[in-house]
Amino acid sequence: MKKTQLVLGLLVALTSLTTVANAQMKEGKISYERKINMHRNLPDPQMKSMVPEFRTDKFELIFNENVSLFRSVVDEEAPDPFANAGGGGGGGMRFNFRMPSANTYTDLAKQMQYEGREFFEKEFLIVDSLKQYKWKLSEETKMIAKQLCKKATTMITAPQVMRMRVSMGRGGENNTDTTANTPRAPKETELVVWYAENIPVSFGPDSYSGLPGVIMEIDQDNGANVTTAVEVSTKYPKKELVAPTKGEKMNRVQFQENMQKLMQEMQRGGGIRMGGTSIRVGGGN
Repeated sequence: MKKTQLVLGLLVALTSLTTVANAQMKEGKISYERKINMHRNLPDPQMKSMVPEFRTDKFELIFNENVSLFRSVVDEEAPDPFANAGGGGGGGMRFNFRMPSANTYTDLAKQMQYEGREFFEKEFLIVDSLKQYKWKLSEETKMIAKQLCKKATTMITAPQVMRMRVSMGRGGENNTDTTANTPRAPKETELVVWYAENIPVSFGPDSYSGLPGVIMEIDQDNGANVTTAVEVSTKYPKKELVAPTKGEKMNRVQFQENMQKLMQEMQRGGGIRMGGTSIRVGGGN
């Protein structure tokens, strides 16, 4: 009799553990950190000496079964990664690279995405259909933020990158480096992601979606841009799960055309000038 009770007790315990292990989270909040290699697209040693190699930014994804909002998080207490950046020589030069705000709202039922973007203090509202990715699934696994994740890959076209050049001078002098003055052409690159089947919602950072679980990590361009989940919570601000509405409305193609036009204008106009230092995009004298 006692043996029977013991066996039944063990079965109940195992069943409870299995239920907890298989519990699926369909709404909540995931906090992410994005680490960007700032030196990857800076071929000039002088420019590299002025900025740190990496910068880290924070984001969060709030979601339920039908919609999600991925947005940047301002960390007022975070140390300034550019506080000690400078060209040396006691010039007191200081850079302030503030990442533009970005909010991406995904609606699975409507198969639509709404992206609020800020670029040089101008706001844009990008409304377009949900992007479709050809994911290749793998059985390779690893743990991220206490979640068992599986690997998936796809090929993406990286956006055109404009190289920067730096002119340093005082009193009208110009000592310009020899950075190439042509933009880099778009290229095909592999995107590696890790997703958690235990959170069976087809969302992720930025515009990425379409997997049988939430995306917990994205590695773009072999470590140049890595976004990783650091915390998962079932609590989230439900009232804030709404689509962005501010900004000039356009689709993705129109937005890219606007960005290319602005970059070309910067290239022709000499870029951005800050005191005795000017940062140029692409070529120009």
